[in-house]
Amino acid sequence: MKTFRRRLLASVLASTAVISLLALPTRAGAEYPDRPIRMIIPFPTGGLTDILGRIVAKKLSELGGQPVVVETRQGAGGNVGMEAIARAKPDGYTIGMIITSHAINMSMPIKPGYDVTKDIAAIRILSTSNNILVVNPKVPATSVKELIALGKSGTMPLNFASSGNGTTPHFSGELFNKMAGINMKHVPYRGAGPAMVDVIGGSVEVMFDAISTAAPQIRDGKVRALAVTGAKRSPVFPDIPTIDEAGLPGYAIDGWLGLVAPAGIPPDAMAWLDKQVGVAMRSPEIVAKVEELGMVVANLDAQASTVFIANEVAKWASIVKLTGATND
Repeated sequence: MKTFRRRLLASVLASTAVISLLALPTRAGAEYPDRPIRMIIPFPTGGLTDILGRIVAKKLSELGGQPVVVETRQGAGGNVGMEAIARAKPDGYTIGMIITSHAINMSMPIKPGYDVTKDIAAIRILSTSNNILVVNPKVPATSVKELIALGKSGTMPLNFASSGNGTTPHFSGELFNKMAGINMKHVPYRGAGPAMVDVIGGSVEVMFDAISTAAPQIRDGKVRALAVTGAKRSPVFPDIPTIDEAGLPGYAIDGWLGLVAPAGIPPDAMAWLDKQVGVAMRSPEIVAKVEELGMVVANLDAQASTVFIANEVAKWASIVKLTGATND
């Protein structure tokens, strides 16, 4: 009888242990993703980063069967949102958009509260992009050479608008100043939209803007396009020369957009995101939309994206030093 009771007690204890293990809140038996994913976008709604981020979020929702919820965290040239990404719990359920300015910020005088080479994990570099140099139609310059001549003449003040300190439009203008030997004053805004409003209105003469957001204003004749900033012409405006071609040899600034997560993301989550974002960026509808926005699909995998971002930090450190630009 005692033997029977001991066996019964052992059986009950074993069963209880199994039930307890099954009840533990663990990812061991769950396939990622098993709940909604948050995507932080560090820039205002309606901008290039926001548009592409939402397109990718929608596709990931379809591929994973879980909602990818977009959250806008704008401010401080993208630093507010990136810091929120870097400090989020690294469980695979917070991801976010990264752009060129986040690499630039690593070398600016006022340091951000994150390090893109240590505090984030690169998922994919999604696309590369170009900025475009535009002027208010009343500015008496129809080419890059004429704008440089106007800047050197001192016959009228020249100010250039950008979407914020430390952004590629900001550095597009600073590098232009340095290489052309002129001194257009930088006027930073909290986003490209407000900046473009003032250029159209004439309170600021010049702007460096993303092609996608400037295109409607160019086509409507509200601003005049002089040149694109990249090493190659844009497929959106193939007849508009590069700044290099238009009279400033050696000038080239290209931008990029990507997707990242907090450092320490679980390997299974990273593997899933890397693979599925790659699938999304190869889909015909996203490729078409990226090209419509004036960008080129890059779709670098996680490993290549990590190397890419590190190289960008080093490249932009040199440009920051050359231009002497600050974010204070």
